[in-house]
Amino acid sequence: MKKSIISMAVAAIVSLFALTSCEKEPAELIVGKWTMTTININYGGISMDFTPSEMDMVATFTFKADGTGSLLDGENTEAMPFTYRMLTEGDKQLLSLTLDGETILFDVLTLSDESLVLSQEENADGESVKTTMTFTRA
Repeated sequence: MKKSIISMAVAAIVSLFALTSCEKEPAELIVGKWTMTTININYGGISMDFTPSEMDMVATFTFKADGTGSLLDGENTEAMPFTYRMLTEGDKQLLSLTLDGETILFDVLTLSDESLVLSQEENADGESVKTTMTFTRA
């Protein structure tokens, strides 16, 4: 009886470890190719949804595990290299992306096996402009 209780306890611990170790970290989840599917712009409280082609912002990001990547947009035939880091600030997940010497910080609203949603807020002419971009894994 004692042996079966110990066996069950060991099996439960191993199962728990296996379940928790299968969860991917954000730095692992983002690795891969992502294609932009929608853009939402909220300017001064007015929200507008667009497709990437409507905004001439067709974009595909490729993130590599080593912290580098490339961006292919509709205007360029050659991919532009970048570096990136996944950061945690409190309970927020952030993506720091450096392209052409400029670093852009995005809030990561969603990051799963199939979906990536990034958001960035700026001020333009004294008004808040929040851009939210949705990507799907290519």
